[in-house]
Amino acid sequence: MKNLSFSFIFCFLLLPMHFYAQAVDISAGAALLQKVPQEKIFVHYNSPLLFPGEYLYYKLYNLETETGNLSHVSKVAYVELIGEDGNTIFKHKLLLKNGQAQGDFFIPTTVPSGNYKLLSYSNWMRNHNAYFAGDVAIINPYRGDSSAILSNSEGDADISQSPAPQKTSVASNNSPVKITLKNDIFERREKVAFNLEGQSGNYSLSVRQKDTIPVPNTFTSEGFELSSSGTEHNRDSVFLPEARGNLISGRIVAKTPEAARNLSGKKLAFSLPGEDYMLKIATTNKQGKFYLNLDEAYDTPEALMQILGDETENYEIKLDPLPQISNPDLKFADFKITPAMKDYILDRSVQVQIENAYYSVKPDTLKVITEKEPFYTQEPTVYNLDDYTRFPTIKETMVEIVMFAHLARSKDGSQFVINQTDGATNFYLPALLIVDGAMVQDHDLLINYPAKYVKSIKILRDNFFLGSHIFAGIVDVETIEGNFSETLNQDYIKRVAMKLPEAGKNYFKQSYATSSDNQLSRIPDLRTQLLWVPSVEMDSSEEKMNFFTSDVPGTFEIHLEGFTNTGKPVSVKRTFTVQAEE
Repeated sequence: MKNLSFSFIFCFLLLPMHFYAQAVDISAGAALLQKVPQEKIFVHYNSPLLFPGEYLYYKLYNLETETGNLSHVSKVAYVELIGEDGNTIFKHKLLLKNGQAQGDFFIPTTVPSGNYKLLSYSNWMRNHNAYFAGDVAIINPYRGDSSAILSNSEGDADISQSPAPQKTSVASNNSPVKITLKNDIFERREKVAFNLEGQSGNYSLSVRQKDTIPVPNTFTSEGFELSSSGTEHNRDSVFLPEARGNLISGRIVAKTPEAARNLSGKKLAFSLPGEDYMLKIATTNKQGKFYLNLDEAYDTPEALMQILGDETENYEIKLDPLPQISNPDLKFADFKITPAMKDYILDRSVQVQIENAYYSVKPDTLKVITEKEPFYTQEPTVYNLDDYTRFPTIKETMVEIVMFAHLARSKDGSQFVINQTDGATNFYLPALLIVDGAMVQDHDLLINYPAKYVKSIKILRDNFFLGSHIFAGIVDVETIEGNFSETLNQDYIKRVAMKLPEAGKNYFKQSYATSSDNQLSRIPDLRTQLLWVPSVEMDSSEEKMNFFTSDVPGTFEIHLEGFTNTGKPVSVKRTFTVQAEE
């Protein structure tokens, strides 16, 4: 099904069709709805109650609705936190790998107390108005107004007693995975070793102190379907699955009546500058619509777009907005705080402040984006200018140093010309000029650039096909500072702020096991989140894990969520106690 679905989508996207905001009209998209599996998303997050200074950690599972297996249709999903007033606190774009993704959000002091919804969806799920919706409450004692969650009741609930610890896993007897823990009571800063036993699969794990006040309920992988089903709405279009990566769509708008009659077949260049740059070309249809897929991870916050050719000034480029759920029917939790919670709120606020004061010695680290190969596969001829006698101008550099390319005059100015290999078909087309990862149509911009700032020049002599466009070779230039794109301020170049996908992280794991950790022994340890592992891949029947308790006493919970390799949901909880200091 995986290969069949992807092949169908790929062939479908090659057909001529009418595009809307990351969508096609219903006549073209009806076949997609019939052939491509529908999706549903489950999000496991660490806590339904958070304070400013804490992290909301989450793991996303994108599943096929019918089979429950991880979906291979969408490669992008979205997560956002929405308040009762409709304001979005954050919106994350996530690149899915094998139907999974992870993320986090640091709760700032600017977020007011209130009840919130954590939403997640793919563009493909929007066809059925389907989305995951979980409850999150935030208590912000640093802002004066907490009326949104302040109880009108005069009674003070008794919250002085913590829930009694449970000595067995909270799971059905036939659960595919069990948590085994030898002890139920531990000391402060003690190592806790436990095993996960059961079926192979993909899971996420949280170890956190149980709240001693009533908090909003959370869904488990076993029961979330009741909240994730949406109501299909009437439509005249079908939202496309982002099956090959980030789908960017938009249209060109004509500035003159004559240009309006020629919207079809225009080529648009899309550049993500930088050392590991990305370059794409899209073609418009009769309505001036275009789309392109970014099939690799990127970390550049700004892209450059331009129409190729001599008519650049006759059109304006407009991009479609990011996908979002239309008029979600959200029923927020009714979490309230009472005067009896005063001590709890004060204690937790102090703990969070102390932990954040020592964050520099307990940092998370970003996972490095895999370095991409150049988008041309043939080996170019490379000229590192420091290896030669430098010349003050690009013109002199091309004459004295660079072989296989030269400058030629044309009616529009000078341009780079490649001396192509013997036997190459001469299409009498210009070379592709790339400077610091940005496509440059006006070659004079580089020709008039001081050569002392140029680091290297690469020449690729063969014809190069980029999308449906042909270039007579490539001139790929890298400057010393790598910032040539900042000089490209022509009116026909549109700068586009890119929504960056969330970067993967390696989360800090406290340890007191070795001598190198002795420096941490003198630092207060007021963690309530003892462990967060967003990716637990069980390849065998047993997985050994461990963590260290903190200085915080109370009842803690080991919580595992996920799905077996056969699509069966798993939700297991196990509690233990950390003793208070005598």
